[in-house]
Amino acid sequence: MQDSLVIPVASESEFDYVRRDSSRGFREEGVRPMFDWFRKRGASKPELIHPPWRAGQYVTYYMEREDGFWLGLGLRLLGQTEDGAWIIQGDFKARAGEGTVWFRSDPAAPPDEPDPTPVRQEYVRAPPEQVDPMTRMREDPLMTSSLAMNLLFVRRWPSAAESLQTEPRAVHYPCEIERAHLLVTDGPGYKKHHDIHPRVMLTGVACLSVDGHRNPITVTSFGLNDPEADGPSSYDDFIDLSHPKRVTHDGFALTYPATWFLRQADQESEQKSSVKDYFSQVGGISCALTLSVTVKEGSAEEIAQERDAAVAKMSAPLDGPMGLLVPRQPLRLPGNAQGFISDLKNPGINGAAYSATYVSDDGRRFAHVIAFLCVSKENPRAKATLSAVEQTAREILESFAFV
Repeated sequence: MQDSLVIPVASESEFDYVRRDSSRGFREEGVRPMFDWFRKRGASKPELIHPPWRAGQYVTYYMEREDGFWLGLGLRLLGQTEDGAWIIQGDFKARAGEGTVWFRSDPAAPPDEPDPTPVRQEYVRAPPEQVDPMTRMREDPLMTSSLAMNLLFVRRWPSAAESLQTEPRAVHYPCEIERAHLLVTDGPGYKKHHDIHPRVMLTGVACLSVDGHRNPITVTSFGLNDPEADGPSSYDDFIDLSHPKRVTHDGFALTYPATWFLRQADQESEQKSSVKDYFSQVGGISCALTLSVTVKEGSAEEIAQERDAAVAKMSAPLDGPMGLLVPRQPLRLPGNAQGFISDLKNPGINGAAYSATYVSDDGRRFAHVIAFLCVSKENPRAKATLSAVEQTAREILESFAFV
């Protein structure tokens, strides 16, 4: 178990994984030639409809179609390659599974050619094989990567920049977006309606819908989570707390927002280990949350000791890297779960840790779930965010179950 509550940082970023030339890199997998093939030059720089790109920017979207299909989508700028191309990580979650697609965006791409382009993809949770082929294809998260490209294409259209000169219309979207500029384009037999807003990171698109109301894909959060930044340059760092979905992982199920991507850390090294760790980090520099799950298998005696140690730690003040965590009253949870809330003592940060321990009915499995929020006291939404996260965290902890 972890000795303190910290926001985890992976030893190797996804950007390093994608860009480097090694046995797992582009050259060995045949993706480097794809990069060369997709390279374009000679285009003029388009007028921006969003903040200038920089590493660490993120944006999330949620879509629910008329047929019941839903999708949680997250886009994140990992950085630039040596030749100046941007690498974008796209995470996709649907009812049947979850996956990641990496895109390459060339700043010199001609305006009349597609950009960005996908260069690598992998499943995190593949759709089950027993589902009939048509349903499996319809629910496959990686089949929806074109939606991310549609959102990213808009930024390169002259008509999108021109729309910013029109009178904005009243809207009601997350992230305090109450006005947007409407851009309507032709699709095959329908009209695509884009609500453009220049605060939205990466894309500038607050909502994309068919014929103005059908199958909308709507922004749910955006911001900057660059760990190299000295501090917040704005307080446009949002956490998406909407659309909770139940996800079954290896050995447990948990309900959390559709645009949170809970991934197993160091999966290769943990394949034979009795301990598995899962992490999801959302938000940015001025407002961030980490959801972590640790699951351990062992004898009934070992699990009892693990639970007792965790309970003792969460019941007392805990000195961590962000400051002192002081326990409140215990959190009442169903079954044998034991819950805790601790408040962060830090002169510049409001924060709280919501945690719970669980033991399986046979006494041989233990789980520890932690939702840890930090928000700058200068952030104008600090108190409201703390209150909203507390309710969401309680619901997450109440939802845990071994499977």
